[in-house]
Amino acid sequence: VSSSPPSRNETVCILADPAGIFELVQVVGNGTYGQVYKGRHVKTGQLAAIKVMNVTENEEEEIKLEINMLKKYSHHRNIATYYGAFVKQSPAGQDDQLWLVMEYCGAGSVTDLVKKTKGNCFKEDWIAYICREVLRGLAHLHINHVIHRDIKGQNVLLTENAEVKLVDFGVSAQLDRTIGRRNTFIGTPYWMAPEVIACEENQDSTYDYRSDLWSLGITAIEMAEGAPPLCDMHPMRALFLIPRNPPPKLKSRKWSKKFLNFVESCLVKNYLHRPSTETLLKHSFIRDMQNERQVRIMLKDHLDRTRKKKGEKDETEYEYTGSEEEDDELDEDEGEPSSIVNLPGESTLRREFLRLQQENKNRSDPHRQQQFQQQQLKDQEKYKKQLQAERQKRIEQEKERRKRLEDHQKREEELRKQQECEQRWPEIKAVQRRDEKCEDDKGIVDEEMSSSPKPEPIRRGNARKGSVVNVNPTNIRPQSDSPEIRKYKKKFNSEILCAALWGVNLLVGTENGLWLLDRSGQGRVYSLITRRRFQQMDVLEGLNVLITISGKKNKLRVYYLSWLRNKILRNDPEVEKRQGWVSVGDLEGCVHYKVVKYERIKFLVIALKSSVEVYAWAPKPYHKFMAFKSFTSLHHKPLSVDLTVENGQRLKVIYGSQVGFHAIDVDSGSVYDLYLPTHIQGTIHPHAIIILPNTNGTELLLAYEDEGVYIDIYGHFTKETVLQWGEMPASVAYLQSNQVMGWGEKAIELRSVEAGNLEGVFMHKKAQKLKFLCERNDKVFFASVQSGGSSQIYFMTLGQNVLFNW
Repeated sequence: VSSSPPSRNETVCILADPAGIFELVQVVGNGTYGQVYKGRHVKTGQLAAIKVMNVTENEEEEIKLEINMLKKYSHHRNIATYYGAFVKQSPAGQDDQLWLVMEYCGAGSVTDLVKKTKGNCFKEDWIAYICREVLRGLAHLHINHVIHRDIKGQNVLLTENAEVKLVDFGVSAQLDRTIGRRNTFIGTPYWMAPEVIACEENQDSTYDYRSDLWSLGITAIEMAEGAPPLCDMHPMRALFLIPRNPPPKLKSRKWSKKFLNFVESCLVKNYLHRPSTETLLKHSFIRDMQNERQVRIMLKDHLDRTRKKKGEKDETEYEYTGSEEEDDELDEDEGEPSSIVNLPGESTLRREFLRLQQENKNRSDPHRQQQFQQQQLKDQEKYKKQLQAERQKRIEQEKERRKRLEDHQKREEELRKQQECEQRWPEIKAVQRRDEKCEDDKGIVDEEMSSSPKPEPIRRGNARKGSVVNVNPTNIRPQSDSPEIRKYKKKFNSEILCAALWGVNLLVGTENGLWLLDRSGQGRVYSLITRRRFQQMDVLEGLNVLITISGKKNKLRVYYLSWLRNKILRNDPEVEKRQGWVSVGDLEGCVHYKVVKYERIKFLVIALKSSVEVYAWAPKPYHKFMAFKSFTSLHHKPLSVDLTVENGQRLKVIYGSQVGFHAIDVDSGSVYDLYLPTHIQGTIHPHAIIILPNTNGTELLLAYEDEGVYIDIYGHFTKETVLQWGEMPASVAYLQSNQVMGWGEKAIELRSVEAGNLEGVFMHKKAQKLKFLCERNDKVFFASVQSGGSSQIYFMTLGQNVLFNW
């Protein structure tokens, strides 16, 4: 390898070690499958751009062929010159590093520049100049039968002298795909031509070099509007919509007819009718560009001013520091190809999304939906009279059962006191004093709640196992499979609204802030955020995020766990400088959300005041939830929401309102009633939507008021059984133990989710309001609301037995 940067005519020895030849200076960007560095030639000090990627030995031969092709066609004034490639050897067991070295373009990409430009748009003559230079570079590639395949603002670079250079052309895109086969990345499809997407959906479809011209048209819109069309949409949704939507157009009327017509010419849907590269070079928008020298001077001046402002903080998203893997899932960084290339027979993230979006007119047929609704009305009328009679009967039965439990508990309590007095009879006066003290202590320990009944020293044939209430959660758990209830000493001054486990610790959301309860030590509490209301939250540790509904406007916000961690540890000044959260879309007035994982896809379904939004997680490089579908102007305001996948094929949103439960077919957008409990007067309170296990997402338990019914996703009853609570629960939750728990004022009930059978009761000593917070494994966390608005946290450790003997 030569000791100076290679000239355009030199052949650089491919796959030599870069040590002593090039060195990395600083990261200037994150590529699809690696980072891009500003680098320096060691002997001459000349700058170069170096793309660093991990490769395996098996890929190196393929890479050699591809890089030779890169060198062959990079000799053009509008294409960044490739100097060569090197492989940096890694220790045994680790992938080697591929270094791709190319011409350094110091002013950065068109995408970066337009984001730093006032109004997020370029002047029209700047756009004409850049489009002309891109067309010249494409003409060179196309005449040599090379398709770029990845034209977008990020791949159009500017030098400090306002020269325009294309990067990542043709086989470089192929190189990305080669290395990307084992990555999660799902592509940047917003610039992709419809025929390219169609070709990947259907192996018989074809496309040619004119796909680059569609991408140029989208890039022109990006320079005019700051972002490509559909950019707020999830990339998989965009992939689905681009071939099906009409060609996008410029939104503003301020642009000239020439520019509007140029964009229209690039974005002809049928590529066979799309103009060629040479034809577009003769388009009046390109041909009639006035005073090119003046345009270059203005653009260079803008680049200089932007570079001076570079010291100011860029509006970039928080740097990703998590992993894409979660404990209970497959590693999202492995075994999944890029969406840009689908190998035959592979199960990919792209295909899962595509399958879930395919139109299926037989299933979405309005006539069939009408039949479902008619049948549903008949079913409901049939059950209405039966339910009204049975409901009263069940309520009486549950009251009688509860009364027997309470009487049994009182007898056991009296017996316990009698035994204590008999044991201490010789010291009756001391006993009296101890009894008085014992009554005082019980306000802290016993009065909160107890199972029915407490375990006794004397064995009885039908004695039920009791709960253990302990104010110190660090105590060693007794050797018993009895359920335990413990409470933390910390009293929160405002009502606890939600909580989520973060590792072993508990994040707690209240009316006026976010706290961390350290469960690994002595229950110490840390304040993380003050003066902000937290209504709902979930931790996704593998993604490094905390999802919340928070603030006065009930926005959906995503907080970064590394930022929250640093608020406690204070050990990373760089993290502290960044904004620790981002909003999901512009959503305000959020009522409830649910995170639903299907295959490798994470959906986020959100209930707003009169609409439902469906978002989906977009992995690196996006690393955020992005819009998938929206359902507005719903007749009934959603109060709770969930999402199911019917037989692995069709997405169904299930939501509860004040009149009952409803469903939305995500594909067709049709909304229909699932269950309306017309036998109950007035409005209802929907507690929980439980998608029953082992039913392929087709059967539900809908909990509302003091009942629960079993139906399928089309509103047909699947069981005649009705789950009946002993009292009106304030909160209902489905547990991983396949049980459902209800928190009433007098007791906590544990029931079988399959049949609604009572499997356990925890009686309270005094009426109190309890709220479910979260659960994991055999631990269930809930909170009490006491007089004055203060709250305390309890957790219950369920017994080892699935069916408890009370």
